[in-house]
Amino acid sequence: MRKVLFVLLVIAAAASAKAIILTLDAPDTNITGLAWGDGTLWAMDATTDYVYELNPATGDVISSFYFNHPTTVVPTGLAYSENHNMVYCGGWYNTNGYVYKFTPTGTYQGMVDMCGG
Repeated sequence: MRKVLFVLLVIAAAASAKAIILTLDAPDTNITGLAWGDGTLWAMDATTDYVYELNPATGDVISSFYFNHPTTVVPTGLAYSENHNMVYCGGWYNTNGYVYKFTPTGTYQGMVDMCGG
């Protein structure tokens, strides 16, 4: 009875597991942020400081823009707001976190200091 229960548990666990349905090549070498918005996948590279808009079915680059920030900021995250049609790029300098706002075409819209420093 124990063997049957174990086999049933293994089968149930395997049936409920999510399957990988697609893998995509990264558009650059050091992706540190991913976001989903407006039907596309967004990726940010911390080495080249580029933000890429990707076709989620193929991984092809639709557009890109340079994440223009002070040279001391390390790019670390990405978000997309469909309500505001805005790409938010996160970065750190020492212990302060910053969020830089861009339109999807890369027009800078301002910055917020998340740590109040």
